[in-house]
This record gives sequence, structure tokens and C-alpha cells, in this order.
Amino acid sequence: MKEDRKKRIFFITVVFVAAVSLFSGWYFTLRKGVYIADTFYYKINKEKYAHSRSDYIEVLPDHSYQIVSRSGKRTVSLTSEENVLNFSFSDGASVTGLWDGEFLTDSDGIPLEFENLQITVNNAPVHVSDTAYCQALCRIYFGDYETVSAWYIQILGSLIYIWGIVSILYPDNVYFFLQRWRFKEPELSETGRLLEQAGGAVLTILGISIMSGIMQIMIS
Repeated sequence: MKEDRKKRIFFITVVFVAAVSLFSGWYFTLRKGVYIADTFYYKINKEKYAHSRSDYIEVLPDHSYQIVSRSGKRTVSLTSEENVLNFSFSDGASVTGLWDGEFLTDSDGIPLEFENLQITVNNAPVHVSDTAYCQALCRIYFGDYETVSAWYIQILGSLIYIWGIVSILYPDNVYFFLQRWRFKEPELSETGRLLEQAGGAVLTILGISIMSGIMQIMIS
């Protein structure tokens, strides 16, 4: 009875960890939004896209947008004429280009250069180019949203997680998988079994990090 209870607890724990990891992965990597340079802004609703409480974009009437960041607030007006998009910033700056579905380009189809990021430390404001903002506003305007990761990455993480759990529970079966016929007595030594289980533990942790989105966020 005690052994059955341990197995049930183990099974419930395995399922619970997988469920929490998958939900976390969906929440942080599969929700729609837009990138502004290297920073992802989640779509909160039709009127707001946010990276944090202090960094977000609000959609205003008449194709206008308010960009809020630690550097301050700016308003951007978008007008279009014969596929040419013009972005006018409240501080007098402007960007004009064509949207090809991926990049904001010039008349020759060459992507407008990002002046991009000037990374600073000690919580100093991070400068993002006007072009980078316009790229994101194009995606919002056309409804061409992005995600941090792809759905099949979570499936891959789930398979790795399952393989890791199976390796911990059945190290001999995993090690001799598809090659049992080659051995008279297919059985691992104690050391071999421990090594296989240790590898399974590593795979389990890797699977959790992929399912939960930790790996994708660290890489991106």
C-alpha cells in the first residue's frame, strides 16, 4: 500500500510540474505581441501592448499611438498614401517607408536601418531607434503579431521531459532501447544505472526549462 501511495504521489507530481510548466510556457512565450528591437511587448488588449508597467504602447484614435518608456512619453501619428507609411513623432521626428510584411523598407525594398539599441547599465534609460518603434507599429497596424517562441518548441520540451522521467524510472529499458537483442543479459551495473538516471534528471530539468519558456527567454 505504501509503495502504491508513493507511485501515485510521484505520478501526480510529474503531471503537476508538466502542467505548470506548459502553462508558464504559454503565458510567457506563446501569447501574441510585437518586438521592439530585442524587447517583446505582449498584447494586453486591442488598445495596449506592454513589456512592463513602465514600458508600453497605447493605441489611440485615428491611427495614433502613445509610446511610454522610462525615457518619457511620445505620441506617433500614422498616415498612409499609396502603400507609403509615414510616422510622425510628437518631438518632430518622422519615418517614412513601405511595409513588406516583415520589414519597413525604402522605395527600393531595402529595410530601413535600425539605429537600434545603446545598452546601458545601472537602470539608465535604454535608447531605441524610431525605426525600431515604427517596425512594431506596422505590425500592430496590420495585425501581424509575433510570439517569443513557436508552439512546437513546447511539444519538444514535453517529449524531452517524458524521456527524462522514463530514464529515471526505467534506466535499463532506456539504455538498451532497440539494442536489447545484442546482449545476452541486458542489465546495467549499479554505476551504469545511476549514470543513466542522472542523465534522465538532466533531461527532465531541460524539458521543464523548455516547456516553461525559461530556455527561450534566456536565448532571446
